[in-house]
Amino acid sequence: MEKVKKQLLQAAINHGSMPMDMVTEIIAKLCDAYDVRVPDSPTALKGVIVEIDTELRKYDQTLQFVKHPLDGTEYLVFGMLTSNLACKFQPQYTDTERNYFHKLLESLVSSDDYGFVWNDIYSVANLIPANVQRPLTKQRIQDLESIWTAQGYFLQKEDKIYLGPRTMVEYSNYLKQHFPDFIKDCILCQRIVYWDVKCSECQVKLHRECIRKYLIKKSTCPGCKRTWNTRLSLPQNN
Repeated sequence: MEKVKKQLLQAAINHGSMPMDMVTEIIAKLCDAYDVRVPDSPTALKGVIVEIDTELRKYDQTLQFVKHPLDGTEYLVFGMLTSNLACKFQPQYTDTERNYFHKLLESLVSSDDYGFVWNDIYSVANLIPANVQRPLTKQRIQDLESIWTAQGYFLQKEDKIYLGPRTMVEYSNYLKQHFPDFIKDCILCQRIVYWDVKCSECQVKLHRECIRKYLIKKSTCPGCKRTWNTRLSLPQNN
């Protein structure tokens, strides 16, 4: 099983972010290749990931499943946990391109729903300081967006781009530190809450699963203490 773990980790590093169906397919092929029993349930598969993650955290890296609130898809995400500038993740890119990534994060985080329409990727490039190398071409901007979306840093849904599962893992501390007015913790679990659900009375954001469990015992908002009236059955992106 150790060889399967190593190969699965390498696939996760190469992709950055993989949906669950891709993970299941990869691990099935690896187990077949190494004549190892395939994990017989999602719980067993996640146990394998936890074992890998435990070892990675010694090196400030992580491998974990993340369910994205906007598309409901569960992703296996590889991420670096070291604290650094927002451009830390891609040393092979130019200063202009790394600055562009930073501006994308800043623009997404400061928007109402952590997203903007696809065409705005070009206007964000205009926010890069003029003294930072030469401007990005439209073609290069499109290429970068495609690469970073494929790696899980951004999520494209319909005609908009949002923070992706890998950004939610790899840049959580960075976003909390640099954008405290926009990025806050769920008051129930003390982990970052991005979309999920808002109290209709006080607008506090909570993870949908956290408030569901909370409302089993109580009927009031944990923030304002007034009666909880917000529906939990439908997705809410803002």
